[in-house]
Amino acid sequence: MMTQDQRWTMMWQKYMDFLHNNKRRPSKYQPEERDLVNWAKHNRKLVNKGVLKADRKTRFDQLVAEAEKYQRVNQHQYVNGETASPPTPLRRRGE
Repeated sequence: MMTQDQRWTMMWQKYMDFLHNNKRRPSKYQPEERDLVNWAKHNRKLVNKGVLKADRKTRFDQLVAEAEKYQRVNQHQYVNGETASPPTPLRRRGE
């Protein structure tokens, strides 16, 4: 039987392995990845409340820093609130 600390460490390792193997964050839309998303979301809430244990917070901060490398990038670049490259207009069928 696993202790809570062992389970937390196991989930932390699974999340880190997922980041390194897939070069992206887990998706809430993929059923097999949803456990990782929910685990990270729960821990983020605990950090915001200030109740996550200090050693876990340190490791979770490492995980967040690693996940920042794989943040989604918007296809539009914004400079001073303006779109740097205008999006191509949508075309209707037959045009």
